[in-house]
Parts: sequence; structure tokens; C-alpha cells
Amino acid sequence: MEFQMNERIAKTIVIMGTLDTKGFEVGYLRDKIREKGFETIVIDPGIIGKPQTESDVSREEVAHAGGTTLDELQRMAEVTSDRMELMKIMIAGASEIVRGLYEGKRLNGILSVGGSMGMAIGVSSMKSLPLGVPKLMVGTHFYPQYLGESDLTLMQSPTDIMGLNPVTNLILSQAAGAICAMAEENAVIQKSRPLIAMTGLGVTTQPLMALQRILSSKGYDTVVFHGNSEMMDQLVERDLIDGILDFSPNELLRIFIIEETPWRASRLNSAGAKGIPQLFVPGSLDMIVLRMAREKIPPVYADRSIYQHGPHITGVRTNKEEMKKIARILSDKLNHAKGPVTVVIPTEGFSALDRKGFSFHDPETDDVLSTELKRLLGDDIDFIECDAHLFDDVFVEEVAKQFDTLMKRGIHGQG
Repeated sequence: MEFQMNERIAKTIVIMGTLDTKGFEVGYLRDKIREKGFETIVIDPGIIGKPQTESDVSREEVAHAGGTTLDELQRMAEVTSDRMELMKIMIAGASEIVRGLYEGKRLNGILSVGGSMGMAIGVSSMKSLPLGVPKLMVGTHFYPQYLGESDLTLMQSPTDIMGLNPVTNLILSQAAGAICAMAEENAVIQKSRPLIAMTGLGVTTQPLMALQRILSSKGYDTVVFHGNSEMMDQLVERDLIDGILDFSPNELLRIFIIEETPWRASRLNSAGAKGIPQLFVPGSLDMIVLRMAREKIPPVYADRSIYQHGPHITGVRTNKEEMKKIARILSDKLNHAKGPVTVVIPTEGFSALDRKGFSFHDPETDDVLSTELKRLLGDDIDFIECDAHLFDDVFVEEVAKQFDTLMKRGIHGQG
């Protein structure tokens, strides 16, 4: 692919839309963005109709990057009503092209516009780009399952995106202004101190905030990942994370116990493979978080302690068998880590709901996790039991002290 770029240095916005149905809108966006002094590259992942405006990357090129030809896709479209297979090919092709543009320093921001199919293609392409690259999706309906954990910005159009009119023009003008403003910002993560990734959940927030203050005073910056850590793994892979303080690994229950996110079974692997220092705390492992109302939880949990966190979020107490399973999985992953690892256990409870007198307080079940980890973890892993609750100052201070020691071991290669 060859693009005619101006000799002057200018940032480039990639615009994606199926030009057979959204060509006029994409053309309008292109003109508005160019008026602001930006270059543009228009990608057309359409398949069926005739393009309504000119592209820089044609649908033929997108199909080729996806491993086939446009002619073949159009023949497939004539004999099948299943558009998903066609869309997968265009998603693969568009994502490949977008990555190539970014790696070739021809992409400073990406804007996509479309309906359900356009959203699937646009969002999938955006998710192939790293954190910090401006990503704006303009659409009529948004499907949470498409989004994942990417730093996407979503802009909903109150009308169908079907032709230019005063309402649509306003939405598109604002979108053009937004992506240009986003692209003006430096998209590079700049570090002046070691960056520590931490995991958090609402039921562990208070001690986590205290830990942040202590670690900051010791010369660390911290970034917290709430409930999900896919982006944390991506930053680890990019060598942007210097240490892991896995304070609230509730995600392990979603992956391995209720199997809500089995594709995340690689959790903990990237940090272990990179040799990054890791400190593990079982914060929030006392509960399985179900994304449903209390009255809809499965009968298998009927005899458990239950906590209604919100209209559609319910917590149920973990049991001993689940603790044993998590201990086996966790110990296997930590035993294979190339860097130094420390495990710190609060013996008096793992969350705000696991205090003495609270609904999830169950020392016997908590002790199963501790006992199994002690038995299964390798001798090179420091295992510390602190006679305190997760929320106690003494526990927070112990974790901070152990983590600072761990980081210094990692720096000096003593892991």
C-alpha cells in the first residue's frame, strides 16, 4: 500500500467505515479532520455495494490482508445468509492493516463509524492497537461483549447513521473534533519511577489505597486494575510494568471456578515469564462475583452465604473445594515464575465482608487456601502468614515492607 503523505510533519487519523453504506459520512469526517490540519487514511472494509467515496485502503486490499479476495467474498455473500464468516475475514484484514500503519508510524489515532457490523470491524481493529493510541467508535448500538478491556472511547449516535443531515453532521463534527484533540496528546507512557501494577476490587479498596500511599512514599508509582487484568498483561508484555502486587485476584475465580472467562487462563503467566517480581495477597478470594440479581443465582449456590452488591451483582461465599482448586492453580503458576515471588496471607479475613461477625467470615475455609499454598509452593517462594485482617494497618504495612524487599531482590537479581 502506498499513501500520498504531505512533506510537512502532520499527525494522521485513520478513518474506517464500510463505504458502500457509510461512505458519505466517512467523507464528511475526512474533510472535517483535514480542516483541522491532520492527514487522513480511509480504510474501506465493505463488501457488497459500490463505495460512495474514495478510500486510501480499498476493500480489495482489506480482503487480501484477510487471506482471500473481494471476488471470493462477494461470491460467498451470494450463496449464504451467514455474514459472520465474511465479517471475520474483513476483521482480520482490517486489523492487520491497522497494525501495519501503527508500526509504520502512519497512525496517530483511529476513528470508526458504523452500525453493528461496522462496530464489530472497527472495534476489533482498534483492540489490536496498544494502550494510549486514541480510539473512537461512533455507532448506533453498542455491545459490551465487543469491547473487552481496550481503552476505547464510545460515542453513541441518537439517530441511525444513514446519510448526512443537520443532526448527523453535528455528531460527526464532534467526533472529528474529539479524535483530533485526543491525537494531540502524547500517546507514550512516560515513567519516572518504577511502575507497579496492582489489582483491586470494591471490597478491598480501603487497604489498597493505603498501600498506594505507602508505596508512593517509597518511590513507586502504582496503577490499579479493577477486576480484570488483561490490560495489565499487555503492559507487562510491553515491558512497562516493573512489579506486580496482586492484592485482589478475584479474577482467578471467574476464570477457573465459574469459567466465565476461560480465555484468560494465561493470567499470571506473562509476569512469571518476564521474571517480574510478584507479591500475591488473597484479597477478595472469599467471594465469587456473579453478574446477576440475587433471585437469579443458580441453585448450586443456595446454601452459601450471599451478598447483594447491586441490582445485578451478587457475591456468594467460596467453599473449601474451590479454595483447594485455586491453590493448586496458583501454586503451579507461581512455582514456574522466573522472578522473585512472595505470598502474604491475612489469617483473619480476605475482604470487607470477611471480618469477624460479617456474613462471609469463615476462618476454616480461608485456612484451606493458606494450608494448600504452604504445602504446594516451592521453597524459593517466601510464604508469610500475618495474624491480621486484610484491612488492618499492620497487614498493609507488612505487605508494603515485603513488596519493597521483593523489588530490591528483583533489581539485584537475587530472585
